[in-house]
Amino acid sequence: MRTRFSFRYFPGCFLSVVLLSLNVCFGHDDPNATVPSFSALKVDAPLVVDGILDEPFWQRAEAAKNFIDIRTDRPADQQTTVRIAYTRTHLYIAVECLDDKIDEIRATELREDRFFRGDDWVEVHLDPMHSHRAKYAFFSNPLGTRLDATEGPYGRFNTGWSAEWDLAAKIHKDRWTFEMRIPLAILNYKREDNQTWGINFTRNLVRTDVSSFWSYTPTDYYKPRNFGHLTGLDLAESRFDRNLEVTPYLSTHTDFNSDTQTEIQTGADINFRLTPSIITSWTVNPDFAQVEADADTIELRDTERFLPEKRLFFREGEELMRMRNTLYYSRRFSDIDAGAKVSGDWRDFKFSFLDIYGQTTHDYDFHGNSSVIRVLNNVGEKSNLGYYFSDSEFDMGHSRVASADGNLFLSEYFRVSYQFSLEDDNLPSDPNEAAQSGRDYLGYTSVNYEKYPWDIRLSYLGITEGFNPVLGYIPRRDIFGPSFRARYYARSSEQWYKSLLAELDIDYYENETHETALRDYSFVTGFALHNDMGFRFGHDEDFHAPYNNRRTTIGVDLNESDYWRSTEVGWGFGTFEQTEYDELMVAKRLKPFERWPIRHEFTVRFERPPGNQDDTVWLNRIIFDYFFSDDMWIKSSLQHRSTGVYNISLIYGWEFIRDAHCYLVFNSIDEEENGEPIHSIFAKLVYTFR
Repeated sequence: MRTRFSFRYFPGCFLSVVLLSLNVCFGHDDPNATVPSFSALKVDAPLVVDGILDEPFWQRAEAAKNFIDIRTDRPADQQTTVRIAYTRTHLYIAVECLDDKIDEIRATELREDRFFRGDDWVEVHLDPMHSHRAKYAFFSNPLGTRLDATEGPYGRFNTGWSAEWDLAAKIHKDRWTFEMRIPLAILNYKREDNQTWGINFTRNLVRTDVSSFWSYTPTDYYKPRNFGHLTGLDLAESRFDRNLEVTPYLSTHTDFNSDTQTEIQTGADINFRLTPSIITSWTVNPDFAQVEADADTIELRDTERFLPEKRLFFREGEELMRMRNTLYYSRRFSDIDAGAKVSGDWRDFKFSFLDIYGQTTHDYDFHGNSSVIRVLNNVGEKSNLGYYFSDSEFDMGHSRVASADGNLFLSEYFRVSYQFSLEDDNLPSDPNEAAQSGRDYLGYTSVNYEKYPWDIRLSYLGITEGFNPVLGYIPRRDIFGPSFRARYYARSSEQWYKSLLAELDIDYYENETHETALRDYSFVTGFALHNDMGFRFGHDEDFHAPYNNRRTTIGVDLNESDYWRSTEVGWGFGTFEQTEYDELMVAKRLKPFERWPIRHEFTVRFERPPGNQDDTVWLNRIIFDYFFSDDMWIKSSLQHRSTGVYNISLIYGWEFIRDAHCYLVFNSIDEEENGEPIHSIFAKLVYTFR
């Protein structure tokens, strides 16, 4: 007789674990904790942001030094020095990066808000609320190109967050330097004296392939719980700036196919602060044309594609919505008539509340109002409990979801994570059908061990067949079972390798009728040598009912650590849904000159279907930018499959005056084989009043 753990008993069992865990959560608010620390200097003088550290107060400011090389656990050969000063309105940051071979510095990226692949860079991590769970990230490369982001308690970057701050860099004979002037008005902080902030700094040096940290621990060195301290911040008399931003836009969109149609739109976004740690956003008919947001991909996959969020209205608080299983996916809001949002920090809580009226797309279109609230409660030093509730009231019916989740540290290296969610739906499964009521659930729990070089997780997941929240992204349902993941990743400057990776993943899920629905075994290993060659091997054995799939890959990377010089070559073979195949993959990135980055990827697959002729399919992708100047650029994405499916995109952007942008976009796409291509032109003019 076959038996299976009944998921109906999961909530009670797990609640017991949570209550026991809370007894061992611990905390520290001690500014004298055993982490590196330095103080900020209060000044009244203005900062000329030119990258030259010639202001007299920089000589009086305390310096943060002694960056640690993560591969040797010893002081980095090329050291970095950081000084911080502040006024009633701004945070000033000055950084010196020593380099005894400055002529070999890597600096090419000129486009703001895009990660510095292949460049030297420094990241400033700020945790103004000193919560140990969230941070702001501010980057600079030697050219003074800006990049910013936020991160929430679940450790994923929200690259859609962007703010106005000043940066300038300068390259000298033996170092490069930069200055940042960050308005306090763009940060969530407290107006109190004698504050301590969490802070850290990271430097990436491409020439030697070294990453170094000021506050360093081998495990989780990027996480706020391992930051150092910035002390001496007296901000009770800081000037509260509501940081009002009003961003109206005007756009036109023309489709010129069999019928030429032109649509003109206008709308506006408004953002301002209610308190130094709480911000509100309002929108009317926002521009969701996605000029900058979507990834450059054409893909074939058996689940929906998840895309990052970069739209203005969702900028603040988006990182709080991240959960192990995604109940809220902002891209579901496809056409908003109006919306309002409040998010921020209050005592030991982080929260985000939004209300949106308009069109929501999930399988098909719904129209109505959606309200979402997300609350995270800090527990002890680094644990947290989360709560989520959404209520969507549409013309066709309603969808309501309630959820609780948590990340509870039992010790420094052990933690328990969980998520339990209930859904109450009264929606049709097809727009031509009547609404159907259903109550479904999702449950997840895991025990995690993470201590360098090991990362091990044992988990259990259960999702009923009908659990598919209209605002969520749940790619697979009707699955119940355990999964196991073990990852070994080591770095070394003395062994034969500079990095070594081995990872094992096992998933075993049954459906509600006790039949095996998914059974995956995956093993990946790879290593990089000190001569900058990388090798990788992977093998998957997957059963996705009713198919047994398998795949083996072998790859070599040349110039592995240097993004723009690297070349990747890989070979894969296996069986997918009874079709045997061999696959060749080549990827090359290069910059013929500084203002012209190019990425080229080519994949060719030789297929042998059962009972049919052999076939060859391929995908060719070329993506490049060209910078006419720092304020004017063109971006191109050219993609073509052997089946005739293609996508051609050209985007021209120009910041003709500060805070004023115009965009012109051409897009041509054939989404289905033998389908009619779609051509469109989009133009947009936008200005932000500050």
